[in-house]
Amino acid sequence: MRIDRNTLPDGLYAYDLRDECDGEPNELKSFVLVNHWGTVIVKEPIEGAESGVELTPDDCNFLGDTMSLEEFLNGSPQMEQSM
Repeated sequence: MRIDRNTLPDGLYAYDLRDECDGEPNELKSFVLVNHWGTVIVKEPIEGAESGVELTPDDCNFLGDTMSLEEFLNGSPQMEQSM
């Protein structure tokens, strides 16, 4: 599912992940039209996202967990962050 960037509260940024048909996110970019793997929302802008940031398997630790936007804004539940 894609995130409607027009509805994000101020101070949040959405970035798309690209999959090169291998089932893993390979690139983070401001917007991905083809091979969209998913979208992440972060509280700080990511440098280089306009032109694309190459990802390796060690860059992602997606565990399948989800949280609401309200939970993310309020900082709960605590989730491990790395990248």
